[in-house]
Amino acid sequence: MKKILLLALLVSSSIEAQDRFGSLQGQIVDAATLQPLAGANIVVVEKPALGSSTDSSGYFVVNHLDVGEYSVKVSLLGYKSAVLTNVVVSTGRSTKVKIRLNEEAVQVGAVEVKADYFSAEGMIGPVSTVGLSGAEVWRSPGADQDMQRIMQNLPGVASSTDENNELIVRGGSPDENLTVMDHIEIPSTNHYPNQMNSGGPINMVNVDLIEDIRFSTGGFPANYGDKLSSVMDISMREGDKDRTVAGNAAFNFAGIGSVLEGGFADGKGTWVFSARQSLLEFINQIVGISSIGLTAIPKYYDLQGKGTYELSPTQKLTVNGIFGNDKIFIDGIPDQTNTQKRNVVDSSNVENVDDRSQQFAVGATLRTLYGAEGYSLLSVYMIGNRYDVNVSDDFTFRQYDANGKVVRYQTLLSQPTYVNNSIEQMLGTKYDFLYRLTPYNELSLGAIGLTTQKFQDNVYFNSDTLRYDLNHDGIWDTTTTYQNGRISKQIGFGEQFKLGGYVSDKISFSERLTGTAGLRYDYFTYSKKGNWSPRINFSYELAPPSTKLNFAYGEYYQTLALPTYGDNSGGDKNRYLDNSHARHFIAGIEQLWGEGLKATLEAYYKSYDHLPVGEQFIMSADQTFRSDSLVSVGKRTSKGIEFFLQQKQVEDYYGTISVSYTGTRTIDPRVNIPGQPAINVGSYPFDYDFPLLITLVAGKVVKNVRTSLDDMPFYLKYPAKILPLSDDMEISFRFRYSSGQPYTPEVYTPYIQAREAGVAWTKGYWSTGSEVNSVRLPAYHRLDIQWLSRWHLSGYNIVAYIAVQNVYNRQNVAGYQYVSDGTINTIYQFSLLPIGGMTIEF
Repeated sequence: MKKILLLALLVSSSIEAQDRFGSLQGQIVDAATLQPLAGANIVVVEKPALGSSTDSSGYFVVNHLDVGEYSVKVSLLGYKSAVLTNVVVSTGRSTKVKIRLNEEAVQVGAVEVKADYFSAEGMIGPVSTVGLSGAEVWRSPGADQDMQRIMQNLPGVASSTDENNELIVRGGSPDENLTVMDHIEIPSTNHYPNQMNSGGPINMVNVDLIEDIRFSTGGFPANYGDKLSSVMDISMREGDKDRTVAGNAAFNFAGIGSVLEGGFADGKGTWVFSARQSLLEFINQIVGISSIGLTAIPKYYDLQGKGTYELSPTQKLTVNGIFGNDKIFIDGIPDQTNTQKRNVVDSSNVENVDDRSQQFAVGATLRTLYGAEGYSLLSVYMIGNRYDVNVSDDFTFRQYDANGKVVRYQTLLSQPTYVNNSIEQMLGTKYDFLYRLTPYNELSLGAIGLTTQKFQDNVYFNSDTLRYDLNHDGIWDTTTTYQNGRISKQIGFGEQFKLGGYVSDKISFSERLTGTAGLRYDYFTYSKKGNWSPRINFSYELAPPSTKLNFAYGEYYQTLALPTYGDNSGGDKNRYLDNSHARHFIAGIEQLWGEGLKATLEAYYKSYDHLPVGEQFIMSADQTFRSDSLVSVGKRTSKGIEFFLQQKQVEDYYGTISVSYTGTRTIDPRVNIPGQPAINVGSYPFDYDFPLLITLVAGKVVKNVRTSLDDMPFYLKYPAKILPLSDDMEISFRFRYSSGQPYTPEVYTPYIQAREAGVAWTKGYWSTGSEVNSVRLPAYHRLDIQWLSRWHLSGYNIVAYIAVQNVYNRQNVAGYQYVSDGTINTIYQFSLLPIGGMTIEF
């Protein structure tokens, strides 16, 4: 890989600078009704003499643009002028953009009109929403071109570990986040997904296919349902309709693969397709695992595509899909060195994990435009996940030398300890309709229905046998065995349904005040639970058009993951759990400063109830009590204040500053039991409580470096040829600080012992302490830097980046491993990690 990158850079740097040209094409639409806007004026900000205007279908083209990065300004009478930044024009290619214009209220008096650099953000709601273009997603430092890791730069968004891209939004669990991609609601877009949430180590979505993303951290309107914390609404771009075949080949941290795209039917249809394979698996196939120095190779591939066809000037059919296939085998290391075990002979379990999963979403959407009044979207789709996880334990004898190195080991017994073979597939249909009743009133309504295509949950796990010396007198008084788990649950086609509907009305009360009121209802036939969800928001222009006051209130309900309704015997004891509930209050102020600079300050309060809690935890004062029942009694609160400063790329600089000060606490559901030690019942920090989050992102575009070097004397010009420098480069960095995650300290006691592998009793047992989340991991912080360069060559382009994550090699703690012999191992997150990637566009 390094040789390939070096060769490409040397070839590109050896070519003398030449004039290179590309073109810019796009469509301008009304942000509310999606109606194409004719007569809009388009100007390339850096080249004011170059521009265009839109035709009757809202399309425009700007030809003969020098390669490089530009900002595009769009203006039209009756609409707010909008600016799209970081538009990259490459050799021989037509860069495609779509810009949405918002109607502008009639202003009274002399008001300074400012261009809108943030036009995409209002598409969800006036509060807690950020919009990012595809180019901003692609270039973000420290994110490994993973769209979920990019969202971790935003206020109120935390992450648990470097190894997982799950989103923790304003103290919410990772399963509380909704992902919508081109109108299809998708449970997970990650490789190696977690069955209970939307996180994973690597995202499947190829950022080269992203048009833009809108992300809301709270207060979202009634058209989004069945989630408690956030919405990520992704629009995927269409293929290049003016070329039969175009594309790129790329490798980076996310994988090695290619994107192909083109048009058909005289420009009425487009297609784009992406295929990628794990980069580490590809390298392993060439040089072998020993050369890489890893004990486990993630093996995966993903496929993604989108096709469109214009049935008529008012109707367009879109078909899209995404698929991922994952495998990894983690072989426990019986001979690892442990300095805590010098000259020790022991026997303990070594864990092996065989993890295989598949996930997909495929659907079709018919978009119908109703002139300047509105539109409808009708989708049919299918989503599914398959999980095959096999965990086994090797009960192993080990002998350590004076340095803690294993000099002899022998596997005494191997047995499976956990097996999960599950399939979750749903068929869905979704309809949204928006109609502008008057220039001041927009009515939205919609419905969604999903039915089980196939649900099969087969889980096996070993019994847990403990013995207790309750009086500490050396006599084992009690032995308890948690029965073997034999979960088996099947739901067939059409047996259960999720149904939902909403109505929402947006009204402009005056040129300064707008508001939206909506009502939603959701029902799940399996649990027989349904809920009404009222939601409202207001936005008032305090000092038009630069200063706004925003407010939102909403009720949010969420059905549980299907496995949550199960129990260890495959029965129905947990079937009728309530839907989880959260209530949002958000207030904020928004200020535009200068060109492309916006600051927001928001305060929020979230209260949760009807959360599922294990009965065993409620009764944990009795250490011998065992139960797999859940009850809907959980409560917690989350509140905070957030500051966000965002500078879009104007001139050559861009960046963000995000600061969040929050607190999330769980109301203690445990009860005291007579004769048992008292529990301090009150509240404690929630598992995902991160009081202070600070993220700084900054970047600078550096131009004409290669041309300047070529004008230097020969003794500088020719040695510089070996440097990977071009006329179009970016240097960026990200710094992130987070308070340490809370955890409950484990207590090791010899008065409780466990039966390992049915062979031998341990010397003691790690049990969860009574002071829940009373301590925290050390604070997390790291610095990432990234260099990106583009070479615009004859007939093709090269884009390469090199990044260094955790530059100063901070040893961030991910957690602790509690070994059955009483020792503790510290688990660290990523150390200093250099990564890179390259894309060849053709």
